[in-house]
This record gives sequence, C-alpha cells and structure tokens, in this order.
Amino acid sequence: MEISHTFAYLHVGFSRPIVYSSMDLSNFLLDEHCVPKLFDFSYAQCIPEGETQIKDADVRGTIGFIAPELFKCVLDEKCDVFGFGSLLLVLLTGQMASEILVSSKTEDEELQYSSGTEDEDSGTQDHDLLRNFVKKINVDNCFIEAVDPIIVGDGLCPEIEQQLKVCKELAVKCLSDSGEDRPTMIDAAKQLRQLYLSTSFMFLIVN
Repeated sequence: MEISHTFAYLHVGFSRPIVYSSMDLSNFLLDEHCVPKLFDFSYAQCIPEGETQIKDADVRGTIGFIAPELFKCVLDEKCDVFGFGSLLLVLLTGQMASEILVSSKTEDEELQYSSGTEDEDSGTQDHDLLRNFVKKINVDNCFIEAVDPIIVGDGLCPEIEQQLKVCKELAVKCLSDSGEDRPTMIDAAKQLRQLYLSTSFMFLIVN
C-alpha cells in the first residue's frame, strides 16, 4: 500500500508526471517501522510538457518488471503500473521475478536470464512466460498453491483467502498486455487502501 502511494504521488503530485521506469525490489528499503522507502531515481524521467508518453525511451529494468511497450521504446506511467503488478506477484508468491519466469518455462525452452537491459526478442520471451504464469494463477486452486508458504502457514481462513484473491486480481490487471487495460496507480492505491482497512477492521473484530 505504501509503495502504491509513492508511485501515485510521482505520477500526479507534480506539474509533469514522473515515471520511475526501473521497478526492482532492491530499490526499496524498510525504515524502523517497516515502511518501504523508494530510492535511486537515476532512471526516473518526466513526461515532456504537452505529451502523454516518452518516445524513443531506453529499455531499462529488471526481467519480469519491464512493460511490453517499453521494448518498443514507449514509456509512460502505465509502465510503472506493470512493474508494480510484478512486485505484487513477488510479494504474494515469495519468488523473485526471475524465479517466476523460470518456473513458467516448458522443458524444451532453454532461455537464459540476466538482470539489466534486454533486447526486444528476449523481452518478448520474458513477457510470454510471465503471461503464462498469470494465466495459471488466475485459476483459484493454482493461485493458492502459488502463494508464499510463509503467508499460508497452517492454512488460510476464508477471509484472508478472499483478500489474497483480491490482491491477485489487482496484480493481474496491472500486468495487462495493454497499458489502457491497466489501472492507474491512484486506482491501485485506493484498492489496496480499502483492502488494508478491511483487514484492520477484521483484526479489531477478532480481538
């Protein structure tokens, strides 16, 4: 939730939207209250005045977090939304993005992955693997099997399971192939805020 608020602020809190464009777990630090703080803005870019996107953008980022349109050198706020969707998957499954991609490979695929920039062909292959994983977890039973065992523990109560599904559905929307089909970061932040409040309310009732 805190991370979504950060990106929503970057997108709407200034005269021109700021696109972070390099989503990666290593770019977040936790303070003494376990609140994530974003740093390293070396790849952040402002959308030019009067424009809605940056054309001829450099392809930067980590495998699994790069939006498909960026491989066509098009960068806008929805690229951050795609990366945020991947981040949600990492938090839900307990797997790094590269591990998610590898787990989606078929036996006859011999793709090699490395962090850093990628060309369009390898980026398309990565995106196809991520899409396969998203389709797989969109089936309820498969999704619960993919949830991080630390979250599952000895089992999930119906309320928590429903909240995880809501979070999964948000991740799936954020990872839509088309930027137009993805929510804005403001919408994602609002949905996570509502989820947080419902969780807090349930905790108060139980206790």
